[in-house]
Parts: sequence; C-alpha cells; structure tokens
Amino acid sequence: MTSPETTARAITVEGLSLSIRDFHLSGIDFALSGGEILVILGPNGSGKSLTLETIAGFHRPAAGRVLIGGRDVTQLAPERRNVAFMVQNFGLFPHLTVRQNVAVGLRKRRASPERHAAALPHGDVAGLLDYFDITQLAQRAPHSLSAGEKQRVALARALAAEPDLFLFDEPFSALDAHTRDQLREELASFLRRLSIPAIFVTHDHTDAMVLADRIIVLRGGITVQAGSVQEVFYKPANVFVARFIGVENILAGRIAGSCEALSTVAIGERMLRAAGPQVASGAYVQVGVRAEAVSIHSVGSASAPGVNRFVARVTEVRILGPLATVQIDCGFPLKAYVLAQQARDLELIPGRTVEAEIAPASVRLMFD
Repeated sequence: MTSPETTARAITVEGLSLSIRDFHLSGIDFALSGGEILVILGPNGSGKSLTLETIAGFHRPAAGRVLIGGRDVTQLAPERRNVAFMVQNFGLFPHLTVRQNVAVGLRKRRASPERHAAALPHGDVAGLLDYFDITQLAQRAPHSLSAGEKQRVALARALAAEPDLFLFDEPFSALDAHTRDQLREELASFLRRLSIPAIFVTHDHTDAMVLADRIIVLRGGITVQAGSVQEVFYKPANVFVARFIGVENILAGRIAGSCEALSTVAIGERMLRAAGPQVASGAYVQVGVRAEAVSIHSVGSASAPGVNRFVARVTEVRILGPLATVQIDCGFPLKAYVLAQQARDLELIPGRTVEAEIAPASVRLMFD
C-alpha cells in the first residue's frame, strides 16, 4: 500500500501532448516517487524545456494530465502547483540578502495553511541556512556569491516552501567544467536527502550519469528511450541514442549467423560476436561498443584465444591526466580508454602491435 507521505512526494505524467507553432510534444509518460530523480536528455529543440515548463504550468497540454503530490494539477496555474523551478542563474532576488532570499520561500509556505508545515525539521530560516552550510553567508548579496554558494541559497529558498517537486532547467550550462563537476556532485547529494522528486533537463550525458535514477531521451518531441542509467547508457535503443550519450565506437555490419545466444557480425573482413537476441542472417545492423569496454593487451599475453580478441595496430595515443585514449586499427577502427600507467607499461605508441579484446556482452546491436 502506498503511504500518504509517498503519495505526497510523487509525480505522475500521463500522455502529455501539446503543440506550439510547428513543434509537437507527443505522449510523454513517467512516474516518480519521493526522492527519485528523472533526467530528461536530448539535443537542442527536442522538447526538454517545453516538457518541464508544461509540468510547471506555463503551458496547457492538449492531452494528458499531470499529478503532483497526489493532486491533478493539469489545469492549475503555476503558483498553485507547489513546484520549485530552478533555472541557469538560480533566480535569486538580487536586491535581497541570502537570509532574505531564503525567508521568501518560508513566507510562501506560511501563506499556504494546507501545507504540511511540520514536515521539515530545518523549516525556519536559521535551520535552512545551517542545513545547506550557508549561515556565514546570511548577510551577503547574491552578486558576491560563487556559483556553488548561489546553488545552495536557491535550494534553501526552494526547500523553505516545502515543494512537492523540484524542476531544474539546465542550471549548469553556463558554468566552466570544474565548477560544473563540483555543483553536480553537491546537488546529487542534496536531492538524495530531501525525499522530494526532481526532474532535471540537460543535454549533457555526464549530468545524467551522476544525477539520474531514471532517464528519458527525447527527439523531436517524442520519447525514443526511457529507463535506468544502465539501460540507456549501456543498452541504447538505436544509433541516435548511442551517438547522443557518447558511445565512441559505432560500426556498420551485417549479421553473418548466430549460435549459442551469440550473433556473429561481419564488419569488413572481421567477425565480431555480440550477446543478445537472435537476429536473422543477412540483416544490416549498427554495432555500438563503449571505449571503456575495449581491453588492450600485449601480443600473446593470453594463454588461449578469446572471443572477440583481435591483433591490432595502435594509430594514436593521447594522455588525458590519469586516463589515455587509444585509437587502434584491428580491421576496423576502435577507440579504447586505458589507464595512463597501462599505456606507459604497454609502451603504446603509434605503430605498436597489440591485441584488443571486447566481451560479447559489451557489443550492442542497434537498428534505425
């Protein structure tokens, strides 16, 4: 049985559809429990922000419904949905101090007598400042804060109003890579502790890897794949998803046969084995292999030939801190990630002959 608290901190979206000018958002479906994080991925113009804005109440759908905290809010105005919407600059009031910004959220909760005001033990301004470790910033103005400090203040203000749902519209897109990495980890930690569902819109697949419990990938207003992080990143539904989430090796091939739950794919003159559902011989497929799934060994290091073990020639090596990217030619091109120390130990330089190995379970067959 679903508890009242679980229902209060949950969201369900059913068949959400609408059209704005010549763009159509069609049949968006998902459900989140309290504390779960959904990341909506997709390229620019795929409908990510439109989905978020419709859930927030800025657009009225042509079909479908939105339930937040157990209420059907499909026809309600944004201010009646009890949703915290955070954008790129975190939306702090520039003329107010940190303390005053947080107090705005608290006043909103007190103005709504139906809210469960005792639900948060840190529900006054001092408690929220302490919870987000920003007490020392209480008298500061937003313009004097770092990006990380602004994020904490924005979260404190949002939590003060006890929202039923957090919405984030690419809050890291204007930040440098180092700051982005820091804030992403910090945000993930905060959200996991709050037991409030959150939806995070981004085009950055690293955001999804760090934050998501579940992922929806949109293309042209349509869901092309939905599932867990493992399902989407390691079992992409098609070439579009594979390319978007950064699968480094995508190769064209043809099914040459199958045996013992393995399909044999002809890629040029080489044969690659893939685990998974049987596919009819002669079918043309795309093969996806993540770079971290490609192992590199010195020639003759294996006591017996393995499945998908090929003699290869190194064509390029780039050291990137503790990792190295290695381009090899084994009858078809492959990119591999190895530890930088391994690259040095194996003396990986252009022209070096090595052996590359790929587990059949790491070979993904895709169709478009």
